[in-house]
Amino acid sequence: MRKTISVVAACGAVAMTAMPLSAEPFGEESQDVVRQHNAAYTAGDFDRFLATFAEDAVVIVEGHEYRGREAIAASYAPNFGPGAPRARIERQGRASGGGIVQRESYVFDDGTEICCTVTAIWVEDGRISRILVDTGGITG
Repeated sequence: MRKTISVVAACGAVAMTAMPLSAEPFGEESQDVVRQHNAAYTAGDFDRFLATFAEDAVVIVEGHEYRGREAIAASYAPNFGPGAPRARIERQGRASGGGIVQRESYVFDDGTEICCTVTAIWVEDGRISRILVDTGGITG
């Protein structure tokens, strides 16, 4: 059986350093928002996950743009349904333009793991304002 995931993504490379996030000169607020975002995703808490986005946030998915929290919620909903995998953050660093970039893999309940996406996240005024994800073609 082939496993697939729905991932919010944008084609294109995002620069990432090899240093852990804690060693990077990011604002503490941005780090906290990204930690909350990742924790909510991993816990499967859709409402808490959506609350990390600004009302007018933008997410770009393989050439598709989702503007606003309602559109973003619709695009991410499959990632929180039954059988959806949980993200495992492998590495974090600094994205160009002051964002945070992270490499993620996805782990299913049976232990199957699909690797990897690269997600760049920008935070403004305590909420995520923009996300770009490069899936590397794992969305099948």
